[in-house]
Amino acid sequence: MTDRLTPIIIVGARGRMGKTLIREITISDSMVLEAAVDRSSGPGLGMDAGRIAGLHDLGIAVTDELRPRRSSVVVDFSLAQATDANLRRCQEAGVPLVLGTTGLHKTTRELLRAAAKDIAIVSAANFSVGVTLLTRIAGLVAHALGDQWDAELLEIHHSHKRDAPSGTALRIAKSIAKATDRDPETSLRHDRADPHARPRERGEIGVSVIRGGDSVGEHTLMFLTDGERLELTHRATDRAIFARGALRAARWVVDKPPGLYTMSDVLGLAGLS
Repeated sequence: MTDRLTPIIIVGARGRMGKTLIREITISDSMVLEAAVDRSSGPGLGMDAGRIAGLHDLGIAVTDELRPRRSSVVVDFSLAQATDANLRRCQEAGVPLVLGTTGLHKTTRELLRAAAKDIAIVSAANFSVGVTLLTRIAGLVAHALGDQWDAELLEIHHSHKRDAPSGTALRIAKSIAKATDRDPETSLRHDRADPHARPRERGEIGVSVIRGGDSVGEHTLMFLTDGERLELTHRATDRAIFARGALRAARWVVDKPPGLYTMSDVLGLAGLS
């Protein structure tokens, strides 16, 4: 990390995460908002980014054109259909990118890997520091315990969340599968409420889902065996944690060589056994 203020360009500035990112940047002592970008349709274009985020005027209008300067970092939480163009602009300008957009098409993922040969990119579906650690710890614990312990994961989210299980739950489960040499496509099970459900089989990784209220996100991983149960839980109580994680990634990636990085790299976990 450098000591200078890092100029940040927010793409998806009018979205929930974009507004949170703007608010977090304004209270940061290591970053400054350089530009706020969003799609050309919809209300708010041309408005001051501070007003959009519920703050005072910042003197930066929301525009529909991404024109990054080499000294800046682009943080993109916009729509998947805009990712290709945003990637190309960052690649052409030679600026690093923090990408939190999900639901990317296969061709976009291929473009992402190609762009990472020229610029540094941190890509993650969840920028929570705690979730990143839980995912890593899950694999370490599963490897240490072996197949004599059953793994079950319970995740809770607000009533408006559409996907179930959550992407985070699936990543945690896949971390367990990878650490124990299981096939994630066949070992995951989330049909215990099925009236024709069978008893638990050795090696299964159970994933259960609760939807209700305003829960930001909660994941509890249980390892169970005769006479013992080990529980690991992460609870998110403020959506700002995801913005803080993304901005931590932005500060980290600013001076990194080209490559495709994850939050594990940002936290220094990638090289640890």
